[in-house]
Amino acid sequence: MSVTDASEASGWAKAPDYSADPERRSTIAAATARDRRHYLAGGMTPIECRTCHGCALVKKTSPHHTSVQWTGDARSRCTEISKILAEGGNPALLPTCPRMSASIDHGVTEGIVPRESPDADPDGYW
Repeated sequence: MSVTDASEASGWAKAPDYSADPERRSTIAAATARDRRHYLAGGMTPIECRTCHGCALVKKTSPHHTSVQWTGDARSRCTEISKILAEGGNPALLPTCPRMSASIDHGVTEGIVPRESPDADPDGYW
């Protein structure tokens, strides 16, 4: 089955399913999992909030940009997020917790978090 045939079978040219080619499908699944790890956790450093002791994953991509992945533990410990939830709000809309920001800034100052993430992928795929 060609790519054209696969795309016609799935109904969308940009998303062929490759059901007739299990080896290619497996290769794509592995690459997708690798990309997910890279974008969600690559170059991330665990930082503990100095107030609530929740641990988030942090990456500095420039002096003015910080990526933060909140863990379930950090979300459950953070009083700022708890306050938003108690008010019926969406914690995803919280720009940041000021105490976690201070902990991240401290981590950058102390050299725990690199000032800018390295270009290399930690898994060695890039």
